[in-house]
Amino acid sequence: MPTVKVRDISLYYEQYGKGEPIVFSHGMLDDCSVWKAQIDILAQKHTVILYDHRGHGKSDKPRGDYSIQTLADDLNGLILGLNLDKVTLVGHSLGGMTVVTFTLDHPDRVSKLVLVSTAASTLVQLPLVGTIIAGLGSLVPYGMFARRMQSRKAHRRPEEVINPGLERATQVPDYVAHACIRGMVRNYDVRRRLSQIQAPTLIVAGERDRGISVRMSQSLHRDIKGSRLEVIPNCGHVVMIEKPVEFKNILTGFLV
Repeated sequence: MPTVKVRDISLYYEQYGKGEPIVFSHGMLDDCSVWKAQIDILAQKHTVILYDHRGHGKSDKPRGDYSIQTLADDLNGLILGLNLDKVTLVGHSLGGMTVVTFTLDHPDRVSKLVLVSTAASTLVQLPLVGTIIAGLGSLVPYGMFARRMQSRKAHRRPEEVINPGLERATQVPDYVAHACIRGMVRNYDVRRRLSQIQAPTLIVAGERDRGISVRMSQSLHRDIKGSRLEVIPNCGHVVMIEKPVEFKNILTGFLV
């Protein structure tokens, strides 16, 4: 099982193909398998790297800090550990917040940026929901919490989306999920820094996303100069799973 040592933990990763590197960063309660539909075509011309965040999938699951900054520092450790120079970053939801933070910290090491169903802040857009989940989430049985989170990711709630999502979520300990939410709600806000991003940026949103609204993606598009926004119709939060062909076409069109 390939891993990279990052500070005191090991991060699991998978690598495919050869060429300019693309690193994919998944969302909360998921793992790197959410990107599998994108591998074949991209690996023909790129080195494709998928990895599991700390606390998720096959990576170590320590207690402690799960702030976006910590996850961005983990990403930095992964990139350095794999001896990569300049990379394209693709991030979904929590992973999108991670790659935005990495890009702001290390602008010279990002060639292109793809932000999928993500936002620049949770402090203002989701104050009530975020505070309630962060403060009271531990009082809800974790199985119920995980199912509720997964059911909100799909527009039409198809079982082929929810059931695999629930399997991924059950691999994440409850203390990790609650720590990730606390990190997003209390510490993440990069809105004032977005104008610093110089890398060509693609923003992808699901028209029916109930977690990260199209409005939030439009805000990213407005504040990241020269960015491109694509909204996938009749699609929820996990666009790469619900609409894999449409997402793949948008992504490959941007990366060529």
